[in-house]
Amino acid sequence: MLSESTHVVFAEAYDANAIERMRTLGRVTVLDTCDEETLTAAVRDCDALLVRSTAPVTRAVLAQADRLKVIGRGGVGLENIDVEAARERGIVVVHTPAAATGAVADLTLGLMISLLRQIASGDTSVRAGHFAEARRRSLSHEMGALTLGIVGMGRIGRSVARRCRHGFGMSILYNDIVAPGLLDFVATPLEKSELYKRADIVSLHVPLTETTRSLIDEQALGAFKPGALLINTARGGVVDAVAVARALATNRLGGVAFDVFEPEPPPEDHPLLRAPNTLFTPHVGARTHTGLRRMNAVVEDVIRVLQGTKPLFPG
Repeated sequence: MLSESTHVVFAEAYDANAIERMRTLGRVTVLDTCDEETLTAAVRDCDALLVRSTAPVTRAVLAQADRLKVIGRGGVGLENIDVEAARERGIVVVHTPAAATGAVADLTLGLMISLLRQIASGDTSVRAGHFAEARRRSLSHEMGALTLGIVGMGRIGRSVARRCRHGFGMSILYNDIVAPGLLDFVATPLEKSELYKRADIVSLHVPLTETTRSLIDEQALGAFKPGALLINTARGGVVDAVAVARALATNRLGGVAFDVFEPEPPPEDHPLLRAPNTLFTPHVGARTHTGLRRMNAVVEDVIRVLQGTKPLFPG
């Protein structure tokens, strides 16, 4: 135990093992809500803050964090944390960049196949008694005959591409602002506009930043191969939802499958909810037993920081 006065705040859900692990350091508080006002009050006397993707760790919140030494984010993205403000105050941010790689890659492939083979709509039609009609309109392509365009060849993008190349024999195109290094599969780097033009399926795997916000807008969609499919398991904000809905309505896009939205949950009037040829899941990409266990393991890096040791995964 560091000190009986060490105070750890969990702003969002973690499993019982992670919470008990932090109790070995001192006092633990588990918040019922994680809005900015609640966080501001909570950080005034805590040494460590544990969050996931929702808690808004803003500059205003951190301005009240006189004791805070470390913020742990169970997950990959850091867009809900003002990392610059944390650094200015000497607060270390740690996360779990590889925790959800396999889980999100698996879901991405599931969404591709489900959208391509009309699995969800087929199930609905069979249950509604439209078996023959659904069978007549269900004519598709095999995955191996298609070209996949990966936008963002990071951990998840590489994992998706590897599965699609080795598992299905798909042709792989990719774009990334950072060279991914040596790949263990055949893939061709291209400018985004050329990738959009050639890919039958475009899959997004970029973080949400000022550069990537509304990356897929009307101009980008205008370059897409007519009838292409768009998969988004990254962040809702990387697409312009209005532009995507319009591209679906005009058949510029053949279909979309999204696990993420902006905002979440999507309101009833969200443009994508009214668009045709869509398939949605409720931001479950990382939600496997293994993925959640890896995200909960961020507590170990939090402990390292509190004990004065260098963390394994600084943000």
